[in-house]
Amino acid sequence: MRYFPRLTLAALFAAQPIAALDFVHEVLPILREKCAECHTGGKKKGGLAMNTRAELLKGGSEGSAVIPGSAEGSLMLKLVTSIDEDERMPPKGPRLEAKQIAVLREWIDSGLPWEAGITLGKSGWEPPLEPRAVQLPPATNSRKHPIDRLLDAGLAKRNESLPPPTSDKVFFRRASLDTVGLLPSPDKLEEFAQDKNPDKREKLVEALLADDIAYADHWFTTWNDLLRNDYTGTGFITGGRKQITTWLYKALRENKPYDLLVRELIAPSPESAGFINGIKWRGNVNASQTIEIQFAQNISQVFLGINMKCASCHDSFIDRWTLEEAYSLASIYASSPLEIYRCDKPTGKTAAPKWIFPELGDVDPKASKEERLKQLADLMTHPKNGRFPRTVVNRIWHRLMGRGIVHPVDAMHTKPWDEDLLDYLANRFVEDGYDLKAFIKFVMDSQAYQSRTVLLEEEPGEDYAYAGPIAKRMTAEQLMDSIWQVTGTNPSNAEAKVDRSVKRTEPELLADTPIIREVPPQTVEAQWIWHPTGASVRKTKTRTSFTLSGLPSKGRLMATCDNAFRFKLNGQEVAYSKDWQKPVYVDVTKYLAKGENHIEVDAEMFGGAAGFIAQLSILEGGAVKNLSTGADWEVSLDGKTWEVAKVVAKHGDGPWGKLLDPSAKESGPMSSGDGSRPIRAALVKNDFLMRSLGRPHRDQVVTTRPSELTTLQAIDLSNGEILAGYLAIGARNLSGQGKSARDLATWLYQFALSRAPTQGELSVMTEVAGEAKDPVAIEDLLWMVFMQPEFQIVR
Repeated sequence: MRYFPRLTLAALFAAQPIAALDFVHEVLPILREKCAECHTGGKKKGGLAMNTRAELLKGGSEGSAVIPGSAEGSLMLKLVTSIDEDERMPPKGPRLEAKQIAVLREWIDSGLPWEAGITLGKSGWEPPLEPRAVQLPPATNSRKHPIDRLLDAGLAKRNESLPPPTSDKVFFRRASLDTVGLLPSPDKLEEFAQDKNPDKREKLVEALLADDIAYADHWFTTWNDLLRNDYTGTGFITGGRKQITTWLYKALRENKPYDLLVRELIAPSPESAGFINGIKWRGNVNASQTIEIQFAQNISQVFLGINMKCASCHDSFIDRWTLEEAYSLASIYASSPLEIYRCDKPTGKTAAPKWIFPELGDVDPKASKEERLKQLADLMTHPKNGRFPRTVVNRIWHRLMGRGIVHPVDAMHTKPWDEDLLDYLANRFVEDGYDLKAFIKFVMDSQAYQSRTVLLEEEPGEDYAYAGPIAKRMTAEQLMDSIWQVTGTNPSNAEAKVDRSVKRTEPELLADTPIIREVPPQTVEAQWIWHPTGASVRKTKTRTSFTLSGLPSKGRLMATCDNAFRFKLNGQEVAYSKDWQKPVYVDVTKYLAKGENHIEVDAEMFGGAAGFIAQLSILEGGAVKNLSTGADWEVSLDGKTWEVAKVVAKHGDGPWGKLLDPSAKESGPMSSGDGSRPIRAALVKNDFLMRSLGRPHRDQVVTTRPSELTTLQAIDLSNGEILAGYLAIGARNLSGQGKSARDLATWLYQFALSRAPTQGELSVMTEVAGEAKDPVAIEDLLWMVFMQPEFQIVR
């Protein structure tokens, strides 16, 4: 029997080398089970990715996650052994067992061995910070636009055909709704369809975008959502919230360069400070809802497409942003040192003001709050901050084409489906001076935008590939504006305090003499008139003409009719009324022309005494000229045979009394508050109908609205009281136009759907309409048209 000397345990380990850890069978299973959910693929909780050894060695955002050879100095071991529920890893599920911790400790101490070629997951894509130059593919004879060249290259790689072009009428409807949020009138639609000019589409887009009031009215919705600006709601009663309405609308009308607009929001004037000041909530709030944290969340989301909300409580679970970074950004806005709270619990640490991309520079933590905000505005709009233009062009592409190049639009850390397209558009936007209108036009001039839309049955996934623009649901505001257009039921008053007055080019502005731009109150010289046959006449037409020697400084109309009227000036409808006790007061300056001017009025009585009265006061060359109803006006029953009007009574006499008030402010259904335009949905308070259709409360930043139809929306659209009221009034308005059932049905389809009805549709519509005189029947027609998905889709 052989003899073996006794060995101590230490001597045994010293005598026999420790077997190397098996990374694949011992370490990798632990990492997959306990770490992969938050640190692999595109997920980088705490800034830490663990797809590869190289990514792991880059460390997390709070220090070195792993130090090869030093388990004790590695944050990873500290977190997996921590007893603090707010910091322990993994944050959910069972803790690591002692044996598993021992394996990780040994793995780190032994130098972090990781077999080549083995990965825990596909590395997440990190968007470049700086702008990236893009080489355009070659142009073809018919497809020279840069957007088409880029998209066509992708289609060719997938062996897919180009999306076919859309028709002129469909293009006009889409372009009008996308630029100004309104339907094209049947007359304009037909005129465009008959136009043989090859560049008519480009000229149409130019004309639409040149209408600064309609453009601002429409895009006001988008920017109100983004900047969580509204006229009523949370914070207004207590004064804990301020509007930026007047400033924002003016910026849109003037097409303020986007970089300047953002600068004025981050380092604001009193008029634009409401955005970064956020909402001061009543009572105690969660630490992630303070105005300082709101600031960090809002500017990062709106201007950079970064979600800081998750990082406002703890290190983000969805991308690389950390709690400390969120608080450092918030501290730039803070007036005093900001303590860091983790999951609403104080940590005892104080954040220092710091920009999230120090590669571009940083703010001075010792500077005043105002100076720090100016420095932040500089960093946000820094020429090398490529994320800034990428984010806004992606948002606008989404609005125009139905889906972002990066989707969702607030996840700009997600890889685009066409990285070259996104970078090219961002570079182009900057080169064009951050001009929002120029960028919108650039996209709409492409054949890609002008192609036939794709109708999707469900939301596409990560495998989305461009096949054409995607049909979009109308916003709540687009839907209401379109219904009001067709039915003539625009609200009388705007809640938004904005300047919608028409800016005119006046030669007099070059003179030294001050120009009077308001019509002083005038004596009412107008008389009530009607057709000579008297009060038994239900409908009549009235007209007159007058000549102006030059372009007037101001034109103001006041009018009413017992019971209803529509007033056209030089072919444009400028006013209507259905309540004789509420005269309309309208600024008609923009409709007046040098030389011959024509007035046409369609009037109607509903029973009893009848009459029409109007006075147009025109300021020309410093003097006021009054054009008033009287015996020099003409009237007709059929629009063919005209007679001299009959004077029924002087203003103040008869059953009406003194209705007209020369000092009254502009008002009425066709007025914008200054008389220039009808009231738009973006300018009025939210109501139950628009709310159910997706218009938000705007307590939070909203970058996209729901695209799916909800049960509540279906109920409100089928029998809601608000919509039913508009259609009932609209039906009464339309019943007085004297159209045949066939003409009315055709007109409705052309206006609402931008196409003529099929023979089958026309047959059904005319049967329902009867003689087109009964408002109840016409109301049925409106329901039939407006409830069609075709009407509610921007196709």
